[in-house]
Amino acid sequence: MPQKRSYSSSYPENPPEWYWVRALHDACIVGVEMFEFPFDYDKFIKEKDKYNRNLLTLKIDASSAMFDTSVREIRFFNYKILTDEISLAERKEFWWKADRLVDQGDHYTLEIDLQDLRFDHKEFTCKIKFERAEVDRK
Repeated sequence: MPQKRSYSSSYPENPPEWYWVRALHDACIVGVEMFEFPFDYDKFIKEKDKYNRNLLTLKIDASSAMFDTSVREIRFFNYKILTDEISLAERKEFWWKADRLVDQGDHYTLEIDLQDLRFDHKEFTCKIKFERAEVDRK
């Protein structure tokens, strides 16, 4: 008999204002966009800490989420996906099960447990390192 996987979310004691502390369990990710900003050498030298290098956008349908149904889009600036074997770009719709956010001072690390029934590995974890995030809510 297959083992049932248990999901749990955790976040820093004082989570950032943009974070979805009420959880996105069962929200559907309906789109993934990755963008590389054009390099501006002058801006990089003057404002290195504010320079946007790239952007990962997750478009969310949270209407079926168990708790936080207000999230519509999450944008991660200056991101790096740390789970190279996982490609989010080739997926069309997949489900958010749980997440863990770690504040590491100059950046955050977010681990998201996801489920996509159209792939061999139906359940997987995606780990994203990023400097800042923005969340659009309804």
